[in-house]
Parts: sequence; structure tokens; C-alpha cells
Amino acid sequence: MFDVGFSRPASATPPPSSPSSASASPRYHTTRTVLDNAGEKISEEKMPVGLSTLPFDLLLNIALFLDHRDVHALQLTCRSLYEASTTRPVYRKLANDLLRRCRALPLKGFQRLSDLSTEALIHAVNKATHYENAWRRRSPQPIASERYNPSGINSRSNYMDVLPSGRLAEEVKREGRHKWYKIVSAPPGEEVDWLSPITSSYTLCATKSGKVVCWDVQSDECLAEWNPGARWELWKCRVEFEERTVFFTMAKVLSGSYDDERVMEFVLMKLTFSDGPSGESSPNPPVFSHVTDFRTAGVVMNVFLLDPSERLLSAFIWVSTSNTIGLYALPDWSKREYVFIDTGIECVMSSNWSCILYQNNIVIHCEEADAAYQHFYPLSLLRTFTTQLPADDGSVSFIPGTRQTQNTATPVISRRVPPARTLKKKFVFPAIPHEHIKMHIHDMSDDDDNEDDSEDEMTVASVIVNGPPSTTSSSATATAADLGSSNIPILNGNGSALAGPSNSQTSSTTSSSTSSTTSSSPSSSTAASSSTSSTTSSLLLPLPAPSLPNPFPFPPWYPESAHFVRQWWPSLPSIPRVSCTVVLLATHDATTHKTRFVLAQHYFRVPIDWKKWCEGELDGLADVKKGKEQENGVNGFVNPDHLLASRSDEDEAKESARDDALMHLWYVSKPFDVMRVFDVPSALPDDELFGDGVGAGGDANGGGTDGAGATGGATAVLVDDEAQIMDRPRPLVAVDFGHAVWIEYLHDEDSDSVSDVERRRRSARRSRFHYSPGLDGDEDDEDDEEIFDARRFSRLQEDDGAKVLRFVTFPPFSEEYGVEIPQDVQDSSSLANGHTGNKGKGRAASADPADGAAGPWEGQVRTLETPPELDLGEVETINIDQSQGAVILSDRKGRIFILCYE
Repeated sequence: MFDVGFSRPASATPPPSSPSSASASPRYHTTRTVLDNAGEKISEEKMPVGLSTLPFDLLLNIALFLDHRDVHALQLTCRSLYEASTTRPVYRKLANDLLRRCRALPLKGFQRLSDLSTEALIHAVNKATHYENAWRRRSPQPIASERYNPSGINSRSNYMDVLPSGRLAEEVKREGRHKWYKIVSAPPGEEVDWLSPITSSYTLCATKSGKVVCWDVQSDECLAEWNPGARWELWKCRVEFEERTVFFTMAKVLSGSYDDERVMEFVLMKLTFSDGPSGESSPNPPVFSHVTDFRTAGVVMNVFLLDPSERLLSAFIWVSTSNTIGLYALPDWSKREYVFIDTGIECVMSSNWSCILYQNNIVIHCEEADAAYQHFYPLSLLRTFTTQLPADDGSVSFIPGTRQTQNTATPVISRRVPPARTLKKKFVFPAIPHEHIKMHIHDMSDDDDNEDDSEDEMTVASVIVNGPPSTTSSSATATAADLGSSNIPILNGNGSALAGPSNSQTSSTTSSSTSSTTSSSPSSSTAASSSTSSTTSSLLLPLPAPSLPNPFPFPPWYPESAHFVRQWWPSLPSIPRVSCTVVLLATHDATTHKTRFVLAQHYFRVPIDWKKWCEGELDGLADVKKGKEQENGVNGFVNPDHLLASRSDEDEAKESARDDALMHLWYVSKPFDVMRVFDVPSALPDDELFGDGVGAGGDANGGGTDGAGATGGATAVLVDDEAQIMDRPRPLVAVDFGHAVWIEYLHDEDSDSVSDVERRRRSARRSRFHYSPGLDGDEDDEDDEEIFDARRFSRLQEDDGAKVLRFVTFPPFSEEYGVEIPQDVQDSSSLANGHTGNKGKGRAASADPADGAAGPWEGQVRTLETPPELDLGEVETINIDQSQGAVILSDRKGRIFILCYE
């Protein structure tokens, strides 16, 4: 028997006279006592102790403080530490770290973390870490050549797996070489309207004829098809990994134009898979089934599948008579009831909208040019305005392709209901030199004489982004001074304006559930006082640091498209919910008639200001103690006891710093020319074409293919007072959490990024088009009787340039700091309102824009390699899957390219 105790030597530092003893003398040692059978001590000896001799539970506690690089270093020391550091608890902790940084694991099919073996978990964590580290330092590279095992598995990428007996496997054997990309087929005889990957095993495709097709990328075969027999368009898609189910909504315009008389019909469908936990595809094909259907009145801006497990759905509808946002909701889509209210929140062109479910609140998230707003509607409040659908009047109709009857009643707005609470927080802008933006816009312009007036000549194009047509602006020269502030007035119950917005950096307003006289608008930070107001006096707040101006103000910059992405991948219950916003900003030059683009990105949470949220919750609890208890707690959430506990000033400062860091905007600030697709006009009447659907951006709910960067779908704009419809070009940009990819035109003929293959394609495309000199921009042939096709002309102009596939990685999310900020950015004044006390972990970028590198305010743009078979000029849809390191593109020839990088 023996007893082990820890003790420290009297002198941890060896004497100077014996330097050689430093390596031989241990810093710590154990004392082992040997006892006889009677328990008497026989001897006592000292033994050296190291990491390799520690018990496993101590090693596991040490591993909680190590990152992936440290764990890998331990594995290289000795066998005992290798065995201890390659256990499941260690790598589950590393997987948890990745998920908390909003980095997905490359799982196969519908696998969850609990389905992985220890070996598979280690492989997934190592690959995800490799993606994260490599893409922050270099351009993604094509995966290395890898042989397939007998089961058709490719260890480099799950997308490259093939069915051993399928056509793709035969093709690999026939070619005798292993590619880094895969080409699969689109539905034959169909034009792709919308496309998105569904895990690494399938794609879901909506065609312009109305079909929805599930395609197996391992066998290159159609697995299931839903054919309504009419023109329906896919608007929203969400993947539920736990249930192995895909929910999607299809829409169709029944009557009306762009006003409150417009009636649309929606069908909610689901596609159920039977794949097992191994990630391998099941021999049983997936099954389409009808879930519910509903109608809407007014112009639908977007639909959100908030929580399929709770059967909760919402939609934003433009109320044209008041130019406000209407909130439509199905509290339980299995029941014949709905909620339809006018929020009183004004709808303007410069706003980007999303909807999120947070603690029994439907949150309307709105982003303006200078600030973000979150409007909270407790479900308990919304249920008080529930309207029952009338009984069937005998006019029964059926869902195409099913035997289900559909609801034929049209909803009606019940009343105007202001948000129960509104939070506001301003963005933190970097110090981008004005000359940096102006120089690149001038370099891309053909008119050198207008350099000094380039900014004044920028105009807002006629375009719809997540909004109704009446919010468009005509193509007229305008500046910020001409149009005044972009802030939106606060509306009262009659639609008249109240007090304007304040200048405070953050604000929080609440209103009681019975109030109907005050409505918060996106830009408002003051409102009429109510009994539960939680607005804090600015005298009690520390004075904020001076704010830097918006480097891309509205106008002349307007949002061309907005993408809201949440963690759509399999996660763990303890992982915090975070969203990522990427906005494609555009500006139009009235002289050259060219449009230039930049990207803006930031992260956000709900609530957007945690300090203000907690203050409001505590105020609500005080009312509960006074006998004013509300149903379902305060604002739809019963507060935990820890909110009552006093928080130190240090904790509040850290929370505020985290929130400020999330509001820091990162840019691709060098203006570029993104490729846009002009969709072929529909054969349907004009009143059957409707605006932005699924291509407008993600719903920030997680699980949606919008979150995976799906693009596609028809868009339309209003071009005159007679409501004529024309096609609107759709930018080929895809977004995933912290990443973006797009197709860009190169205007420099001698650029090293232009390959010889691309130059030959460009020359061939030129030779295919023959048009008169009157169309080349140098002459104006007024006598030409040929009908001028503006869209075709734009295509000819765009085909005149080479194209490349671009990629950018933005600074990663950090739960501790909000965002991992490079050290050179922290030391600059660009974070005047942000957190500057932490040591940044990101790679510092060059601060000199003249050398062609990125400045400290943005991520480094990379150029991705593309296969020789892919003509970027033929691409119609683009997607990105950061979890697998893949970019998915479809072209006009009916091919789907899956490009795999590492």
C-alpha cells in the first residue's frame, strides 16, 4: 500500500553553481509512502511528477483551458499524453469551442454530434479547425487528389462521395483521375429557378415550371419530385436536422397588383428523409407531404419559418395605405386561425428586415444605414388578436399535387399594435479613408473628367430590396444633404409623426400591451412614456466616444441585397444563438450608367443590447411584485432569478463592450462589379410576377438554406406609376456565417487573375453577338427601327469582361469579445465606440490600401480556382457551404458544379 501527496521543493530554482541540475531536478515531485499489512510505514520516497503521470480527471480539467493547437502539441510529446488527449471528452470540448465561434463541423448527411464515433469526431474537429485557420490566412485551395475506398467514400470532402454502383463512380473509373470538383445534373428539361444543398448528400431544386426536385449528388439521380402542375415559386426553406426534415413554402399570386388588394396563396410543404445516424443515404427515397396552406392580403415582403416544432410561422406584409410593416403570424399552423396586425413601423428603402423567435417573443429585426433596431412582440400579446378563419363556404379547392383542401379565406388586419418593446443600437464604423473609396470608383469608371464629382453623381437606382415597390426611388441625382436624414419618424396611432429620434447611442422603449397610441419606428429612439417604460436617462450613462461617420451612407449607397444567417448546422443546446448580416451595398453613376458594389458585414444577438434588456426585465419584475403580474411573465418571458442579482460595474462594462464589438462593421471596401443575372421573363401575366422571395436573404432562424447562402428566384421592380413589371438583375452573391462568395467582373485586360481559358471564352462570346454601332455606347442611332432590348444590351456589356470567383472571410465571432479583432484595428481609432482591451487573435492586415492588400477594416478578398469546364458567364445560381468548404453553382446548360476546397 502507498499514499501519494504533492509537495514543492524548498527552492524551485537550482543554485547557480550547478546549472546542469536544472534539467534533472523536477519542479514538482510526489511523495510515496509504502505501508505494511498492519498499516505501519515502511519507507518513504520522492518521485518526479509530470503531465504524463497525472490522473485523467486532472488532465481533462487542464484540457479545458487548451485550444486545438495546444492539444495537438501535447499529442506529440509522449504516448501517455497522446492517449489522454485523443479521448472523446477532449474533442467534444474542442467541438464545443468551434460551435461557440460559429464554425460548423463537416458532418455527413443528417448526422449529429452524438452520432459520431470518437475517431469521426476527431476527424471532423481537425478538418473544421483547418478550414478556420487556413481561410483566415490564405485563399481556399482545391482539395488534394484522393482515391475512393470500396464504399465510394472520399476522405477529403463528403460532397465527393459517390455511390459505388452509380454513374459517377463509373465516370471516375473511366477517367482514371480524381478531380477536386463534381458535376451533377439539374432536372432534365427544366430551368433552375432556385437551388440549395440539403446536407452534403442532396440538393433541392425549384424549377421555373413550379416543380420541386430532390437530387442525390452521390448517384446523380432524382430521388423525389413534387409537381403542382402550375407556376408556384419557392420562397423559404429550412432544414431541421433533428427530424431529418426540410420545410419549404411555395407561393403564387392570385390577384391584385402592388397594393393592399394583392392576394397571394402559400403552401407549406415538408420533405422527410429516412437516413440513419451513419450519414449514409437511405435506400428509401424522401417523401413530400403537405403541411398547411394560407392566404395573405397585401404585398408579402418575406416569410419566416420561426419554429416548425411549435408550428409557428410569420410574414412581413407591406401595408401600402400607411407605408408600414404588417405582421402576419400563424401561432399554430394546424389550426384555422391567424394574427394580422399593423405594427406602425414605417417601411423605407434603406431598411433590411429579418424575423427571429426569442423567448416567446417574435422579434422584428431592422437594420438602417446607421443603426439596428429590434421590436419585440410577445406571443401572449399577439394571441389576444387571434382571428378565426370562417367556416368553409363550400367553395373547396385542392392543393395541386395533393388531396389536401386549402383555406380560401383572405385575412384582414385587426388593428394597429405597437411593439411591446424596442431596442436600438448604433453601428460602429471604421475609419476608411474617403480617398480609398473614391480612388477605386474612379479607376473603374470610363469618364476620367468626372473624378471630382463622382460622389455627387451617384444616384439611387430604382430597385426593391426586401420591401414594396412604393419604397423605390427614381433615378435622380441626390445627396444626403438633399434628402435630409434617413431617420424614420415615429408614428402615432393615426399615422402622424411624433418626436424625432434622439442622439443617444443606445435606447430602449417599452409600451404596455393595452397601449395603442404610440408605435415605434425603426429609427426611433424616443416614444411616449408608458407605465413600463425602461428608457434610461442619458445623464446616467457614460459619455460615448466620438462616432465616426458612415463611409457608405444612404444615399448614394443603397442595399442591393441583404443576407441574414444564423447557425443552420447541427449544434449543441448550450451554444449561444448568434446571427450574421452581410449586405451588398450599391451605388449608381448617372454619367457612366455603371453600378458599383461593396460588402458590409457584422454579427448580432437578440437582444441587441443586453444591458438595456436586463434593465427592462427588472422593471417588469418590479411591477409583478406590485401586483401587476402579466400572463406568461413580462414581455412573454418569466425572468430567471439571476437577473435580480446585482451585477458589478465590471460585468456591465464587459457586456457593453461585447455588444459594441458586435456592432462593428467590416467591409470589402474596394468597389467591385458583381455579375448579375437577368432572369428570363415568365410566361405568366404581369400580375403573376411578384417580388423578392427566398433570394432576398436568410431568415436568421437557423436551419434554412438561406442561411447556407442559397440564391435564386425571380425578382421584379415597379418602374412607373402604371405598375408595369420588368425583370430586375439578381446579383450572384452567396453568404454563409462569416463568409461570402461572388462572381466578379475584371476590367483589367492584363490582370494576372484572368486565365487564358477565360480570355478565349470572352473572345468566343464576343463573336457570337452581332449588333449595330448604335448599341456600343459610342454612337446613338436614332433612326434604327430595331426594338432596343435593354436587358440584352446589358448582357452584351457584361459579357465584354472576364470573370473570377471571389471569396472573403470576415473576422470570426468571439463569445468573450464579440468579435476577434486584429491588433492593428484595436490600436486605431476605428474602434472608438468598441472594445479595445482584449488581445486580438485575428491576423493583422496591412493598413496601406495602396499596396493592394486589405486595410484593417476588412477581410482579405481571395480569388478561387475554377475548373476548366465551368464558364462563369453561364452561371445562374451560387451557394456556399462553409461546413464542407464547398461552393455550388448551376449554369444554363443544366449542370451543377460542386467545387471543394480546403
